[in-house]
Amino acid sequence: MMVELYAWDLSSPDGLCGVTDSRAAAIGHVTEALRTAENGTRGVVRRVELSPSGRPVYVDLGAVARAWREEKTGAVIWEP
Repeated sequence: MMVELYAWDLSSPDGLCGVTDSRAAAIGHVTEALRTAENGTRGVVRRVELSPSGRPVYVDLGAVARAWREEKTGAVIWEP
C-alpha cells in the first residue's frame, strides 16, 4: 500500500514549504503560515508521490486545496 503524500507551499519570499503524509496537517501548516504572512500571500496543498525514477523528487498529482491571506482584512480564506 502506498502512503499518500501532500506537499504544501506559500507564494512568499521566505519559501515556506513542506511534505507530510496527512492532508489535514498540510492544510494546518498552510493556515498557520498564512496567519503571519503578508496580505495577498497564497498557499497550496498538492498531492504528490515519489518519482518512479528513483531520484529524490516528487511528482505533482494536482492541487487539493488553495488558500490566501485576504488583502484588506488579513483573514485566511480557503477556496471551496
